[in-house]
Amino acid sequence: MNSDNTSVLKSFFLLWIAGYVFFYIFPFPFRYLGFNIFAAPYIGAIESLNFFIGKNLLGHESLVYEQGGRGSGDTTFDYVFLITRLLLALVMAFVLILSRKRFKWVKFSYPTMIVYARYFVGITLIQYGVVKFMIGQFPSPSISSMEQTFGEFSPMGLAWRFFGYSDLYKIFMGVSEISAGVLLLFRRTVVVGAMLSIAVVTNIVLVNFSFDVPVKLFSSHLLFFSILIFLPYAKSLFDILILRRPGILELNRLTFSSNKIKWTYRVVKFFMVVFIPVSLMIGHYFGQSYRKFDNPWEGKYEVISFEKNKPDFPSDAEWVKVILDGKSMVVERVSGRKTYFTIGEIKEEGILSLTNSTDMEGDSTLQVVENNEDYILIARIGEHQFDIAAKRKKKMDYFLTSRGFNWVNEYPLNK
Repeated sequence: MNSDNTSVLKSFFLLWIAGYVFFYIFPFPFRYLGFNIFAAPYIGAIESLNFFIGKNLLGHESLVYEQGGRGSGDTTFDYVFLITRLLLALVMAFVLILSRKRFKWVKFSYPTMIVYARYFVGITLIQYGVVKFMIGQFPSPSISSMEQTFGEFSPMGLAWRFFGYSDLYKIFMGVSEISAGVLLLFRRTVVVGAMLSIAVVTNIVLVNFSFDVPVKLFSSHLLFFSILIFLPYAKSLFDILILRRPGILELNRLTFSSNKIKWTYRVVKFFMVVFIPVSLMIGHYFGQSYRKFDNPWEGKYEVISFEKNKPDFPSDAEWVKVILDGKSMVVERVSGRKTYFTIGEIKEEGILSLTNSTDMEGDSTLQVVENNEDYILIARIGEHQFDIAAKRKKKMDYFLTSRGFNWVNEYPLNK
């Protein structure tokens, strides 16, 4: 193969990669800037194309997409999207490689793709890092989770409880992700940012694959993009660090043909480096008010006695355990069946207003009354009223939460 053919093949490959990166990342960053009206037509068109490819080319007749997602980034729809984006990028690469200005397209598109990926990965890592300092991604052990047996956890649930236990480890993860993200936003620190990003995201990818966390596709793309960002500097670093040869890490200096282009760049840079990261932090901070709920009656209540107002109430439906955990209340019955309630508000005298998915007549409430070392629970659920005597176990009564940190350990405590 002669050099011209090799050059064309290389150009085609670079155009394909650049196109795939664009189709995966776009419409970033429009949703952060409130410009969804411009991105909506593109999103609708590419989703329709994805349905067409999934159903007509791949034979997925039952392919569905739920608005807002299912909380998973690894749905069948997402996997089909990989093929859709690859095909779109392939078509774009063919069109551009056949043009007379194909080498100019490569010279423009590949470096632009690197910059686009750099901002995308950087802002994503900042967003990931910020939530580590707040209630959300990795919550601390709840009473409900500590009441589950070890074997009932999903692999993801196990990982989330492991990370959520230690505030120190969450801070370490958050600082690492924010540091990598911020370093990626600036040309002078992009090499260090790319290396740190590869290290941080590799850990994320391994956790997702090891514990079946359904963010495998997205995290793998973050790693792929981080590697792409690092590749232009890989040879120079290899020469410097491994071969001990002199080398230069070139800084691509920007030149502007006019003041208008210069100020346009500055405005875009401001939005990418300042506006979007700061707005993400502020949004997460104010969003905490919806997650935080002070419940002074939290605990597991083991039922000692259970009195009902209707004698025909089934004996196997009697309560044996009540768990109050933040905004939730879980009732376990003699039969083992569980009923879940949401706590609306906590009123005076320990009265909790309750709702659940079942339509019930009247207001449902639970009143908690402290009675020496025991507690009295007065529950009004629809037409039923229960008077319950119970013993309470608070969060700090569990060994996991009371153990704490110990500088000196004469023996390893691994039970």
